[in-house]
Formats: sequence, structure tokens, C-alpha cells
Amino acid sequence: MPIMPNQANSKLKLIYSAGLDENNKNIIKNKTFSNIKPTISNEELYELGIAISDLQLYALIDLVRYEEYELINEI
Repeated sequence: MPIMPNQANSKLKLIYSAGLDENNKNIIKNKTFSNIKPTISNEELYELGIAISDLQLYALIDLVRYEEYELINEI
């Protein structure tokens, strides 16, 4: 029985540096956007993430794209 992946959802996670705590450790904050169209290219998603981060208070550290797949049993 072959199992076929069916792309279900994409997410964009923006990771920010929010400064240092009282012990001089980095404070990391993140924001995740769900229901991103799976057909959007990595370049378009990167540009979107940069545009969103320009509106934020904290400095952007990283952009992460998550892909979710539904596994379907092809009988």
C-alpha cells in the first residue's frame, strides 16, 4: 500500500530578539502565521516575512517555513 503525501498547510514563523533578561540571556519571541498558501514561493514568503518584520518592535533573527502534509493511504 503506497502512502501518498497531500500538502495540507504551510506556516510562516518569525523569530525575534527582544533584548536581554536580567541574567544577560537572549529573550526570544516568535509569531506564527498559519494558513499560508502552499503554492507561494520561498522568495515571496521571505519578502512577506521581511515586510511584516519591518512593522515589528523587535529585531528579526530568523524566518522559518513549516509544511504540513496529510498522509493518504492509496488503496
